[in-house]
Amino acid sequence: MHKMPRKKLLTQDAIPTTSLADMMFLLLIFFIITTTLTRVTGIVTDMPAGSKTQQAQAEKNITVGLHNGQFTVDDKPMTVDEVERYLKGLHLQQRSDDARVVILSSTGSEDYQFYFRAMSMIQGCGGIVAIENTEGGK
Repeated sequence: MHKMPRKKLLTQDAIPTTSLADMMFLLLIFFIITTTLTRVTGIVTDMPAGSKTQQAQAEKNITVGLHNGQFTVDDKPMTVDEVERYLKGLHLQQRSDDARVVILSSTGSEDYQFYFRAMSMIQGCGGIVAIENTEGGK
């Protein structure tokens, strides 16, 4: 009688990963193609309704300007100490939130330390900082 050779039982200790790379590549291509890349161009905000003129709004809010290493308050040049005394004299912390807004206007080319000092001074005096970035300088 002829003996048939026994088949060797193959035991695998590892998970077969040969097709895993192909699947990952296909998934990567799929997600690259189906993903839409959008750039955020603005922030959606709710603007308050009302009939206030821009002049009345400008009179209400204080504008601290940073231009060429100089402080200005409502377009009047001041030193750092004068600005701080002026803001403390307004008693901003006792006002309502709308009346506490201080507009920080800058050209964007100011030194970070100078900019940070202005923001911390406004907040330290009880103001709420609203940042306005203007093109060019005054």
